[in-house]
Amino acid sequence: MTDELDLLREANPVSADTGPWRDRPLNARAELLLRQLPSRDRGRRTVRRVIWSLEAAAAATVLALALTVSGTPSSAVAASRPLPLVAHASRADVSLAEIDRRARTAAEESPGKSERGSHLQSWALSMKSGEDPVTLPRESLTRWNADGSGFTLEVATDPRHPGRAVIEDGPRPHTVHEGEVLSEERYPPGINSANQDYFEDPPAGAAALRDYLAVWSPGADRDPAELISAIESFITVWTPGPRQRADIATLLSRIEGLRPAGKVTDRLGREGQAFRFTPRASGLRYLIVLDPADGTVLDVEETITRDDPEYRLKAGDVISYKAWIY
Repeated sequence: MTDELDLLREANPVSADTGPWRDRPLNARAELLLRQLPSRDRGRRTVRRVIWSLEAAAAATVLALALTVSGTPSSAVAASRPLPLVAHASRADVSLAEIDRRARTAAEESPGKSERGSHLQSWALSMKSGEDPVTLPRESLTRWNADGSGFTLEVATDPRHPGRAVIEDGPRPHTVHEGEVLSEERYPPGINSANQDYFEDPPAGAAALRDYLAVWSPGADRDPAELISAIESFITVWTPGPRQRADIATLLSRIEGLRPAGKVTDRLGREGQAFRFTPRASGLRYLIVLDPADGTVLDVEETITRDDPEYRLKAGDVISYKAWIY
């Protein structure tokens, strides 16, 4: 079978290594939709979140956490899972239209440029039927230099101190506090993020940015859930400048069904304005947290909307979150 696959790949005019149709794992939304297919016959949908790497990576991370947190049993580490962010609605809430206006004003006063690279904390739930969830708190930092060289550092965070940064950014990034390095990759000059999605500079203008996102995330120009997922992916590759922040705010403001949730204090201790979106028949709900001053995306949290006893999930459980560090 390997020989046949090699022949098919050689005959395929689309590159297997670069571009939006290259060989790679399914993203979270694709995994969710795939998981739902066999359950349609049973009249119910269940949710399974498959994170960035294979199950071996999940086991390796749990082991790393167990080794990192001295005196903490590995079972206690594996059992830790975040509670959903709690939003509080009030008359002081800032509307998405007002955030969009503020973001536009900030972009006009200081246009700036988007920068390649990102810094974020993330967590995702990996489920096996009948077993307890495995938690994988991580912090990752990606930076690129003028000569096209770069690096990616990924560290397992200390579950005893959720939200505390474990990577010190700067000319010589390094780990701080308790943290176990999961991976560290360095790229030679000239690469300039060509090994990643969204390697071309993002355009200015909300419509142009939407089309740009749709190249890498087909459907982002039609499906609101795909658009949110694409924005999530984009800001893990780029740190948006004022113009792109404003464009993202504009795109979000145009999503029908994105509802205000209230003010929230995120996992990094920052106050933001939260908005909820529940795609039809997806089993998921997004909570998007924005900085009300300039529209910066602070967090994206995903929860499930219905119980799933097979995977020991209850409605409202968090299955993933990302919190960007700027």
